[in-house]
Amino acid sequence: MVSPIIIPIIVVSIVGLIGYLVYRYVVVDMSSKRAVQRTLRRYDIDKTPSQIIREYYTIKGKPLSNREIRGIEKECLRNEPDQFLAMYDVIREKSAQNGANDDDA
Repeated sequence: MVSPIIIPIIVVSIVGLIGYLVYRYVVVDMSSKRAVQRTLRRYDIDKTPSQIIREYYTIKGKPLSNREIRGIEKECLRNEPDQFLAMYDVIREKSAQNGANDDDA
């Protein structure tokens, strides 16, 4: 008697949970990555977010593994997408300083 009511509720709950998880971990990640790539293209930056992270941490003297870079990239994409522009500014300033130092020598 109860099973015609409980089974559809369980099925709908499972489908809803799966839908939410797909939205949260696939759709949101894809849209944030697309937004960051669009922003980088708008400012004529030809580097990917992972390249920016790698160069930034190399400049800071902390070379990272690929796994650490992916983790930082995912974290920045979700929470701080403007961080990539800030990192790129540091990279650009450092390369400009190195260029000026090379000209002096």
